[in-house]
Amino acid sequence: MIDSHAHLLPDFVRNIDELVENARNSGLEAVINSAIEPHHYEFATNLEEKNSGFIYTTLGFSASNVQTINFTEAYEKIQVYPSLVAIGEIGLDYHWIRDPHWRNKQQEVFLEFIKLANEEQKPLVIHSRKAEQDCIDLLEKTAEVPVLLHCFAGTISQAQRIVNLGWLISIPTSVKNRKNHRKIAGKIPLEHLVVETDTPFLSPIPGKKNEPANVKFAIEEIASLKETSFQEVDDVTTQNAKEFFQL
Repeated sequence: MIDSHAHLLPDFVRNIDELVENARNSGLEAVINSAIEPHHYEFATNLEEKNSGFIYTTLGFSASNVQTINFTEAYEKIQVYPSLVAIGEIGLDYHWIRDPHWRNKQQEVFLEFIKLANEEQKPLVIHSRKAEQDCIDLLEKTAEVPVLLHCFAGTISQAQRIVNLGWLISIPTSVKNRKNHRKIAGKIPLEHLVVETDTPFLSPIPGKKNEPANVKFAIEEIASLKETSFQEVDDVTTQNAKEFFQL
């Protein structure tokens, strides 16, 4: 099992060492940790160094914080971490950002980071909340590297377009209780899926924060929806993640 997207960061989680140990004890092979603001970057890379071969790092920015993040700082810092397995999450968020000016700013910054990924030859992990169409359009025109749509919740036709482009979709543990994720998980070929927790968010257990050890719930639900075995879903999604992140 590989948790392809988690936020093991002190802004969100207090007992990080405990969660890492739980993940190891649950049989996970790896956790991809996504730092989404410049002040997270050093912590995330230090956590990877402390857990070499188990935790891997992506660096990006939270699109919903477009009004406050220093994107120049983020851009410059990302370039000095050669061990990154991807750039992200980055993208667009039209759920929290509704002002046209700031949506345009999101798109401008998004394009700069796509350009950076192309230059660095790093895959892209994409946040696309209520902005799926614009994200796909911009990526199709400009991305020259592999793309993963994290926690994708768009339409089936958009998901099929992602498949046709050869990209991946990440199914979160909330697939257990969110109708749209269930539709996508059921319809999209396993060869284009990976699984994630989005720790500490999207918990499959009511009243509890999420953690990487819970990624098994996403695998179980996909197996049920596709009427196949847990092992089959685990094998394919794990291999997909290994190939995407070049683990």
